Parts: sequence; C-alpha cells; structure tokens
Amino acid sequence: MDLLHISLTGSTKIHIARLSLTGFRNHNQTVLELGPGLNVFEGENGHGKSNLLEAVYMLAIAKSPRTSSERELINWRLGDSGGHVQVLGVGRERDETVQAQVDFDVAASGKANGKGYRKSLRLNGIVRSSSDFVGHLNVVFFEADDLEIVLGSPSVRRRYLDILISQSRPAYLKSLQRYSKVVTQRNHLLRRIREGSATNDEMSFWDERLAYEGAEIVLERLQTVEKLSADAVPAHMELTDGHELGLQYMPQLTESGPGANMPDQISHTVLVQCLTEGLAAARRREIAQGVTVVGPHRDDITILLNSQPAASFASRGQARIIALALKMAEASVVKSLTGRTPILALDDILSELDPGRRKLVLDRASKFEQVLLTSAELSSISSEHLESATLFRVSEGEVTRVTS
Repeated sequence: MDLLHISLTGSTKIHIARLSLTGFRNHNQTVLELGPGLNVFEGENGHGKSNLLEAVYMLAIAKSPRTSSERELINWRLGDSGGHVQVLGVGRERDETVQAQVDFDVAASGKANGKGYRKSLRLNGIVRSSSDFVGHLNVVFFEADDLEIVLGSPSVRRRYLDILISQSRPAYLKSLQRYSKVVTQRNHLLRRIREGSATNDEMSFWDERLAYEGAEIVLERLQTVEKLSADAVPAHMELTDGHELGLQYMPQLTESGPGANMPDQISHTVLVQCLTEGLAAARRREIAQGVTVVGPHRDDITILLNSQPAASFASRGQARIIALALKMAEASVVKSLTGRTPILALDDILSELDPGRRKLVLDRASKFEQVLLTSAELSSISSEHLESATLFRVSEGEVTRVTS
C-alpha cells in the first residue's frame, strides 16, 4: 500500500510534480499534480493541510518533523492488521527515486506499542543509511512551532542548525552520528569510573575521539551561523522596519558554559586543542555527574533583538518574525551550499502578519522554484499572488483542485 508518492522535475531547480498519499494521517487516498511556483492549500484547521507539508518534508530529512513515533503517521482506520508508510520521490531529469518507508506489523509485535516497526530508506531502489539519504531533496519547512527556535531550549536551536547543515552537507550527518556514539560510550565509561570499575587512563581514547569529531561539528556550525546571519539580519530588518537582529554561535568548549574562552582564530586544529583542554579541566565534575559536560551536544545560538536576548525580551509576535527571517535565510543558505533551489513549505505563516509583511514574505518566496503554502483564509493572500498560484481546497483529508 503506497502511502506517499512524489514525482520531481528539474535538477538545480527541483519542484514536486506529483504527490500521492495513501493512509498518511487523515489522508486515505490523495493524488495531486503540482506545478512550479506558488501552490496554495486552503481549508479549515485540522483538516489535513499541514499533513501534506509534513509528508513532503519527510523526503528531505528522512523522518517526520512533528513526531518521533512513526506509528502516529499511519491511518489505522484502513485496517487493524498493520500499517505501511511510503514516501517516494522521482527526479525525471536525474532519473532518481527517493523513498522512505515504514512498515508496522501488529501481529508480529502483539500490540501497537512501538514494537514491530521496520523503517527503510532507498535511493534508486537501493537501501541507504540516513546519512546517505538526507539531502537528495532540499526542503525548507516553516510552521508555528518554529517560534521555539527563538523562545525554546538550546536543544531546539541545535536541532534546527543540524537539520539545515545535514541537508546541505551529507558528511555532516555522519559526523553527528559518530559524535553521538562517542558521547554515549564516554558517558558509560564516566559512570564506570565513578563506580570504581574503570580507571581514568581508559578515558584518553574517548577524549581524543570526542575532540576530533566535536571540532568538525563546531566548525561547520560556526560557518553556517555566519552565513545565516548574513541573510537573516537584512531580512529581519526589512520585515520589522529596522529592528536589529543578532546571531552568535556559542560552542561549549569548557565547563564554564557556551562561548566561554572562544578562540580568536578558528580552525579544526585549534578547536581540537580547546576541546581537549576543556575535557581535562572538567574531568572531576564529569565523573561526579556521570555525563559529558563539554562538547557540541551542549552548544547554543544566542539570538539578540536590539542587543537584548530574544528568548527573554521578545514577544511571541517578534519571535515569529525572527523565526520567519531565519527560515528565509535558511533557504538562501541551502541554495548557496548545494547549488539547488530548495522547496519552501510554509505552514500558515500569514495569519498573524499584517498585509505589508505578507506581501514581503510572498515576494521573497516567489523567487524560489516552488512554494507550498497552507492557509485557513484566502483573504490573507493578495490577489496578485493568487492569480498565478495553483489552488487546492482541503476538507477532512480530501484535497480538490480549484479551477477558475
């Protein structure tokens, strides 16, 4: 049972030509022919507009941006024997297929409790790891929860940055995976040292690996934040009539906190040295806590609004504009790093903007090959942009194209 099928056209300017969903959330059977430019999905909230964008984004990052449980993606009303989720993209000019699939067998697991799932990722029919899959389709996705990039915890900002870089730099995701394994092994050893079943001497190998892999990640993040800042600052100024946005990446090189003892000259070698020294200085604390307290898994991005921390001083409306500026900048960064124009998937971004800002956003979006936009009110979209858009109406999981 095919859950999602996508056909793509183009090479440097890719757009989704065909989208079909079967059994994906509240979509029983949806088949859409999409074109380049603006595609608008209009309908009441809760009827399945956002699910369409979620499905498309899965092709870019190999998982749902909204849940860590694939079980939630399956429309269980289609049958109680199990579920099957498939996301498939075909690039005509490159003759490339991109597929993500999740199967769930209730009988094999005994009950629908998270067991019995099997996930596979394929390129041209060949099974690939996630690090070899991510980035073959580039999608920039904006939704209401992206306010948490500004107002939420450091982990939200790290995840945002990691997804951005992974779509643009395939080797980066492999570095993240290697680093995660190092931290897991190192934490295990720290607890064994605390319990007296291992010695400090055994830590040297893991310190070396963490410093090397961590430096790779920090360097990529630093360079990407610089690129983001170059695009986000003027975009934010345009959207706010002059309010100043500031971005600074804050690596955790010591136990003192993100950004402490930041070296003036950044290189991989210098970062390895800083991390090595930071790990040595934090050894006693790490053993006592049984966790690694130095490294990029504890980094943060400082976001300033008019020189004040946005997380503390920005209103929700201001945070929404900051997040929107970051997403527009993200699209430019992905394009500059990959040479490909990403698809913009914009989920209900216009409802809380005034008419002037709506026009600015749509004018910027129109420069991209394809935009997928959801809206509960067509009145929020100017007639100028609606005239050239492909319009769909979404109601209770059913999608119909609106013709003039």
